[in-house]
Amino acid sequence: MTFSSRIKLITLAVCATAAPLAVCADSAPSLQPRVVSAVGTLSQQPAVRQALDFIQKNEAKTVANTKAINAIPAPTFEEGNRARDYAERFKALGLDQVHIDEAGNVMGTYKGGGAGPTIMLAAHLDTVYPKATDLTLTEKDGRLYAPGIADNARSLAAILTIAEAIKAAGIQTDGDIIFCGNVGEEGLGDLKGVKHIFAQHKEIKAFVGLEPALGGDQGDPITYLATGSRRYKISFKGPGGHSYEAFGLPSAIHALGRAVAHIDDLQVPADPKVTFNVGVIEGGQSVNTISGAASMLVDMRSEDKAALQAVEKQILAAVQQGVDETNKRWNSNAIKAEAKLIGDRPAGRMSVDSPIVQVALAASSALGQKPALDSAHSTDANLPMSMGIPAITMSGGGSSGGIHSAKNEWWAPVNAHLGPQNVMLTVLSLAGVKGAQPSLLKAAP
Repeated sequence: MTFSSRIKLITLAVCATAAPLAVCADSAPSLQPRVVSAVGTLSQQPAVRQALDFIQKNEAKTVANTKAINAIPAPTFEEGNRARDYAERFKALGLDQVHIDEAGNVMGTYKGGGAGPTIMLAAHLDTVYPKATDLTLTEKDGRLYAPGIADNARSLAAILTIAEAIKAAGIQTDGDIIFCGNVGEEGLGDLKGVKHIFAQHKEIKAFVGLEPALGGDQGDPITYLATGSRRYKISFKGPGGHSYEAFGLPSAIHALGRAVAHIDDLQVPADPKVTFNVGVIEGGQSVNTISGAASMLVDMRSEDKAALQAVEKQILAAVQQGVDETNKRWNSNAIKAEAKLIGDRPAGRMSVDSPIVQVALAASSALGQKPALDSAHSTDANLPMSMGIPAITMSGGGSSGGIHSAKNEWWAPVNAHLGPQNVMLTVLSLAGVKGAQPSLLKAAP
C-alpha cells in the first residue's frame, strides 16, 4: 500500500452544505436503511452464515497462509515466484480460468449464474522490499514481525480464505467473482497490474481491493477517497569539468540544489491536501569534478485532480528557475533540465452515498462492527475510481503497524476474522446471491 501520510482513522458523515462531498469529522457515516436491511438479511442466509463461520473457524489457516506467502520475495517488477505460488493456491481451491496474464497478474474466477455483475476482489503481490531483504518472521507480544507481513501478505491470504469459504458453503452467486493477486502497486510499479486489467477486462463492474488492516475499536474502515500522485525523474545536464582548471562552468548539482530550494519554498493548500517531496538525489563524479549530470526523483500527491495539476506546474517551474539562475550566475546557457514522468496515479473519489460504499458500511454493521470511513490513500482502487467504475479498498483483518519499515513492520490477529468476513459479505452483496439477494451494485438511495 502506498500511503500519502501516516495512517489516520477517521469517521465521516455527509454534511448539510452546498459543497459536494463535504464531510464532518467525529460522527458516524449515514447508512441507507434499504441497503442495511438487504445486507443484514443476506448475512443471515444459511449458506452465507456457513461461509462466515468458516472464515472464523479457519483463521489459524489464514495466518499460516500469510506466513507462507510472505516468505516468498516479491519486490515490485519481480513478483513472478509469488505469482506462480498464488496461482497454484487458486487451482487448489478449484477456481475456474486460473491464469497469469501478460502483466503478471494472477486471476481465478468463481463462476456465477450470469444474472449479476462481475466483481473483482484483489490484493497486490508486490512489496517495497528488495529481493535480498531478510524475510525471517519473529513473534513478540502477540505480533508477527516481518517485512511485508501486513503489506500485503495478510490481504493475499484473506482472499484465499474468502474464496474457500464461498466454495465450501456452496453459495451460488448471480455474478462472477474474479479473485486476483495483482502486480505493480508499490512505488514505481505505478499501478501496472490494474492498469493492464482494466484495459483488458471491460466486464468488471466493481472493484474491491485489500490492503493492510487498520483494526482498532473502530473496526475496519473503508477507503473511498483516492490520493492521486505524479512522479518525475528530473535530470540536469551540463558541460562538466575539473573543479580548479574549469572553474566558472556551471554545475548540474548546483542547478539541482537551487531547484530543490525553490521546491521547498512552495506553499500548498491543506484542504484539499497537497504534498510534495524530493525523495532521491543522484549525481556527481568526484569531489574535484564540476558535475556534468545530476538527477532527482520528485513525488507530488493530492486527492484533488486540479490541485495536483497546480502543484505539478509549480514544481516544474521551480526546476526551470533553478536552471535559469545557475546559468545566469555563471554567465552561461549550458545547463539544461529534462523532466520525465515516471509515475501517474489518478486521483478519484466515491460518493459516500454510492452503492458500493453503502454496501461495505452495511456489511460492517451487519457483523456488529462500527461502520467507518478512512482518509484518502493511494491504492489499486485509484485506477477504477478514475474510470468511473465503483471501487473501494478494505481491510484484510487484524491490526498492523510499521508499514514499509523492514525492521518494524508487524501484523497482529486482533479480531482478524472480521476483516475477511466483512469483505466477503460486501462482495456477495455486490455480485448477488441466487434466490437470496439480487446485486446491490445499482441500489437506489
